[in-house]
Amino acid sequence: FLTEVKGRIQSARLNAGRAVNRELVQLYWDIGRGIVEKQQSLGWGDAVVESLARDIGEAFPGMRGFSASNLWRMRQFFAALTAPDFLAQLVRELASKTKKPEILAQAVRELAGAIPWGQHVEMLNKLSDPIARLYYLRATAQFGWSRAVLLNQIKAQAYERAKAEKKTHNF
Repeated sequence: FLTEVKGRIQSARLNAGRAVNRELVQLYWDIGRGIVEKQQSLGWGDAVVESLARDIGEAFPGMRGFSASNLWRMRQFFAALTAPDFLAQLVRELASKTKKPEILAQAVRELAGAIPWGQHVEMLNKLSDPIARLYYLRATAQFGWSRAVLLNQIKAQAYERAKAEKKTHNF
């Protein structure tokens, strides 16, 4: 009985962690989207990010993760995963399922929520090719790669090898 209870506790902790991560990544997506939209529609400049970081810091003293540099990452995160060249690759892969941009963006948002923020930051820092970014995004979600494994896969050029060998993954 104790073994079963311990297993259930571990499972519940893992599920809770995943749910928290999903919500945080989706929050970061929404913040990034808001920054992009305000800059495009209202002509806000770069200073809005610094101001937003300061205002969030005042509203939530002691809360971490909302520095100006992280807000810039959130903006970059949203922009990278909704860029036309990234979504075009997704359309090619989904073929006839859908071509509606809002449905694609929602599918990408949900896929992104399956991966911890640290992995997203590494992909943003290390990958510029949208096709490679999609490959590593999907592989990380599918195989549950840790940050270290993701970095090793990028360093080992798993995408380039899979592309040359015409494989969807290297397992």
